[in-house]
Amino acid sequence: MMTLEVIMGMPIDLYAVRHGESEQNTLITAGLNGDTTLFTEDNVTVPDAAWRLTEDGRKQAYYIGRWLVQQQRVYDAYMVSPYIRCLETASLMGLPKAKWVQKRILRERSWGEICTVTRDEFKTNYPRNWMFRKTDPLYWRPPAGESIADVSENRVHNMLTSLDRNHDGESIIMVTHGDFMYALMLTLEGLSDDDYLKREHDDKWRIGNCTCIHYTRRDPVSGKINKRFCWEQRAMPIHNDNGWNVNVTEWREFHRDAFNNGDLMEIVREFDRKFEI
Repeated sequence: MMTLEVIMGMPIDLYAVRHGESEQNTLITAGLNGDTTLFTEDNVTVPDAAWRLTEDGRKQAYYIGRWLVQQQRVYDAYMVSPYIRCLETASLMGLPKAKWVQKRILRERSWGEICTVTRDEFKTNYPRNWMFRKTDPLYWRPPAGESIADVSENRVHNMLTSLDRNHDGESIIMVTHGDFMYALMLTLEGLSDDDYLKREHDDKWRIGNCTCIHYTRRDPVSGKINKRFCWEQRAMPIHNDNGWNVNVTEWREFHRDAFNNGDLMEIVREFDRKFEI
């Protein structure tokens, strides 16, 4: 397998932070666990952009903020999704001298007509769409919504182009949403469809509330600046018996891969023929 070199005038450091636990997160989690009591008429008609953080979400924001200050006290640019849960997270992170710019491109993936419905309601009203969510998660679109691939191609690519043109050599922090960060991972790391699907089913790659993914062009060992992002590290606030702390992963180096003819055929052979023609 060959390595594909991509040259970009990108920031040196990009910190992407998911918002803290929101009221909507607790509603959805309750529904997945079979408790539909929170799905009242008042709750299901709340616009997706209007949900606040929970008490745990506010604490998550505070503790990831303390970790970020340890990494770098002042950043070159501060960007935030206009959704209330992101604005609240950014504010509570308490970064010194932060001047946040709201960026609609960082908004949540659109869940369309199923934004706040129970699982049973989804299955009943959209049975075919429900089936494709399980079988084709990368390209599946909620009714009137966006797929992860849509967010990657339509929004993440545009954002990276803007960073390339306007923030060469800088350090950027953005507060956004989980699915936007999955799309960022897909795009920035140049994942194949198969690699993305493997990660989607692996808890190791889960982006929990207030997870920060730090991408950098700076070699963590030598300090040498690469032409493109090559290293990734994650930090996530965790609550346990000893209180709150931030778990930080080891640095991971990654490459964007190109495939020769044989590589492609290896992927093809993993799929059985549907018809003998």
